[in-house]
Amino acid sequence: MAETKDDFKKRADPPAEVESLRQQLTKALRDSKRLKTQVGDDQRLFEAIKDEIRTLEPLKAQAIPRPKLKHDPLEALLFLTDAHSEEVVRPEEVEGLAEYNWDIFVKRSKAVVEKTVELVTIQRQASEVRRLRVCMLGDWFLGEIHPDETAYGSSMPLVRALPMAARVCADQIRRLAPHFEEVVCVGMVGNHGRNTQKPVTKMTADRNWDFSLYLIAQAMTEDIENVKWVLPLSRAHVIDVFDWKVLLTHGDMCKQTHVTPYFGILNAIKGEHQTRRKTDKDFDWAYMGHWHHHGLLEYEVTICPPMIGHNQFSQYRMHRKSKAQQLLEFYSKKHGRTCSWPINL
Repeated sequence: MAETKDDFKKRADPPAEVESLRQQLTKALRDSKRLKTQVGDDQRLFEAIKDEIRTLEPLKAQAIPRPKLKHDPLEALLFLTDAHSEEVVRPEEVEGLAEYNWDIFVKRSKAVVEKTVELVTIQRQASEVRRLRVCMLGDWFLGEIHPDETAYGSSMPLVRALPMAARVCADQIRRLAPHFEEVVCVGMVGNHGRNTQKPVTKMTADRNWDFSLYLIAQAMTEDIENVKWVLPLSRAHVIDVFDWKVLLTHGDMCKQTHVTPYFGILNAIKGEHQTRRKTDKDFDWAYMGHWHHHGLLEYEVTICPPMIGHNQFSQYRMHRKSKAQQLLEFYSKKHGRTCSWPINL
């Protein structure tokens, strides 16, 4: 059949759409040829190295533990001790190894609250924590038990430090209270807060500025319904935590025979057990401050660390580094003390 004039015209001058399709086909054929060559090269490479390939042991899936929110409820105990709020530690007096003043005291007091809430939040991933006991073990002040010529140095007179420190204490309680159903504050007096130069065995709370601080802080928090205060007049006090008995004391009732009289502390606690036997005042654990470091004796006795931390006395008389810490612990009804968190400051 003879080619018509229109067929010749289409072959000589094809439409733009046909020309575009022709170019795409040419490019596709060229890419196909190139890929066939490449596949051959890749195959040869694999054949060359296949003997070096070893099968790795498959990973075993690990079950990720999921917190169970129905564990036994916990109760939190926060131990505050040895703040020495108005004491001054000048870095140049301790070779730059420590520093302390009023501003640092306030900063650390706020940090205790923030870290307590954070750590309680972690514990709440597994258990309920409804109640917080704030166990204050005394020595809020450097005090006036030393004559001026042997004192360690203070940032302000005690008459001024007293209401200001009480306000800091009350602020701690007010900031903690919204995070718990109940906050119970127990205030024990220390030795630095006494208003007599010689220790006494009677009316220890009535002769101590720590007790005044607690009374002021109590008045500053009386509008908070879930905050309760317990202010013992005794040098030691037993609290009930899920039926576990916990003894609180400042620690100065233990006779000092060394830098830290571990034997004296254990002997004093043993004596306390003997005097309380077969009464509801015996105890399972004991906590104290006073000795300015964190210690655990025979699992039963805990020495709580100080807020002030390192100072001139600990550096050059005790030759020991006192870390600035406070202590947070948790109790359950079944196990008693379950865990302990030092709060680093």
